Amino acid sequence: MKKKQPKYLVIYEDVKEKILSGHYPINSRIADGNTLVQEYDASLMTVKKALDILVSEGFLIRRRGYGTIVKDWTKGKKAHLYAVEGSSKRHSGQMESKVLTFEVEHPDVDIANKLSIDVDDFIYRIERVRYIKKVPTIIEYTYMPISIIPQLKYSHLTGSIYKYILEELGLVIQSSFLNVKGVRPNALEKQTMHLTDTDFLMQVEQVANLEDGRIFEYSIARHLPESFNFETVIFNN
Repeated sequence: MKKKQPKYLVIYEDVKEKILSGHYPINSRIADGNTLVQEYDASLMTVKKALDILVSEGFLIRRRGYGTIVKDWTKGKKAHLYAVEGSSKRHSGQMESKVLTFEVEHPDVDIANKLSIDVDDFIYRIERVRYIKKVPTIIEYTYMPISIIPQLKYSHLTGSIYKYILEELGLVIQSSFLNVKGVRPNALEKQTMHLTDTDFLMQVEQVANLEDGRIFEYSIARHLPESFNFETVIFNN
């Protein structure tokens, strides 16, 4: 029996179709949250999760005091929806991790918006270098709300955070929204990964959701291009 699609994804797909079809034209304001709650017979949190996806994908933008606006989605490359797994699983048996930063702090406005939390909430800020066959191959900048991922320890960072989330916290990871592009390395990356100004990295920006729609991770991972493999779309329904 096929698993029923979560309600927030039903709303996401319907609103996205209305944007693509022109029902919600570019630069127009979509229906407010309370109207969408009645239209889809869903909670305000469920509607917000659906709209968060469309914001992450570049279809919508929120303007304080005005509402949610349809962006010009015809320009630029959009993020896409993917099944999510950690780097440790993708490179099982080959990967080692070096933790550069593990801090508890308040997020800035941009990170708070990505995680759909307030700037007064607490997050983990994690920076790790991932070594594949002893070569520094990936550098990761990860932000997670403590309220969703409690009691994260240094020992989890040297292995798999996702294993901790799945096996110890018992949470179900649903999907992630990715943007991929090439970037030049910053000073930390040049030093850590032995790069120069003429090198480039493949950047994967990710917003990851649990099965209940909560965002548990915002991350930026920068990969050496020769080790980067971006495969086809898979979605965990």
